[in-house]
Amino acid sequence: MKNATIVFRSLAIIIFISGVAHLISYMTPKDDLKYGYEESIDSYENQKDSKNKNLEKRANYNPETDYLEGSWRISYYSEDFKGTVVYNIKKEGKRFNAYSYQYEDENGYTEQAENSKVLTIKSFDGYKGEGVYTVQYEQQEYQIECQIDMVDENTFKLSYNHYGYSDVETWKRQ
Repeated sequence: MKNATIVFRSLAIIIFISGVAHLISYMTPKDDLKYGYEESIDSYENQKDSKNKNLEKRANYNPETDYLEGSWRISYYSEDFKGTVVYNIKKEGKRFNAYSYQYEDENGYTEQAENSKVLTIKSFDGYKGEGVYTVQYEQQEYQIECQIDMVDENTFKLSYNHYGYSDVETWKRQ
């Protein structure tokens, strides 16, 4: 026989034997591999669940209007209060609600607010909206219809008129 034939036959036998050995090792069950397999199935299902939740959140997210969510700051200069109030706007269902978060006076002192709902935005198309603004005046609370006009994505003007008393507040993203 020629040397080349012997080399190729030897190489074929070595490949065949190593292939059979690998096949046998894959076919034998091992406890640690089984545990790892079950663990990987669980992690796969957890990843799948979290992806589904993220898709649900993204399906409910509307980029044209949902940028309203977050912290907004309003400056007040009246006899009763000079400073800023921070509100958190959250989307709840199809409406946006603003809750009082923090008061800051003109000297920089802060105090946590009572987390009360002050604004409900009933409709908003990304530029204009309508809602109900809650105002406290002389120990009484008033629900007032209001209009919202976006100035830019970080500023909007909230205006209302209630029995001859009108005001425009500028809300700025914090």
